[in-house]
Amino acid sequence: MEERVPNSDVGFEGEDTQLEQEVTAESVNLSEVSVRAVTAELVRMSESGASNVTATEVEIRGGGALQVKAEQFSLQQGVVGIAEAGTMDFSNGWIGLVQSETAVLNGSQAGIIYSQAAELTESRASLMVAQRVQADAIRTTVLLAGRVEGPVETMVDTPRALFAGLSAGIAIGLVLFVLRLITGRRG
Repeated sequence: MEERVPNSDVGFEGEDTQLEQEVTAESVNLSEVSVRAVTAELVRMSESGASNVTATEVEIRGGGALQVKAEQFSLQQGVVGIAEAGTMDFSNGWIGLVQSETAVLNGSQAGIIYSQAAELTESRASLMVAQRVQADAIRTTVLLAGRVEGPVETMVDTPRALFAGLSAGIAIGLVLFVLRLITGRRG
């Protein structure tokens, strides 16, 4: 079942309501419902879930989505699998993969952040690749950044990642060289 409502506002409310449909409108407000897909200019979700959300502006409060594509995206106390947006603002949320021009995380966790500019406060990321990182207190496993402003705790930063890659390349090259000598192959 698919519901398409062009050029209008749509709102759904209900206690644990599941809608097995796609919702298309200029503006969509969801409260305590689950939908398969939402396409709109503006999407507001409160304690709701969706598989796919595509909009110019998306706001999720206390809900979640598997995939979000938006120009502006705001998440408060929610969970998102993959988020792709121009500008993102996350507060007390969890994101699997972030791809954005600007990502602002406050008290949030992310698996992977790929962004031109990232601002983090009391947040954590497993892997962060960014042109510019500004952080109050960030903890990350791997950080690859052009410019870092603020204290950052990492297990692997850019120089260490380069050194690890170079070391691994040399080690693999030596092993292959020794194996070639042992087997007597000439090529």
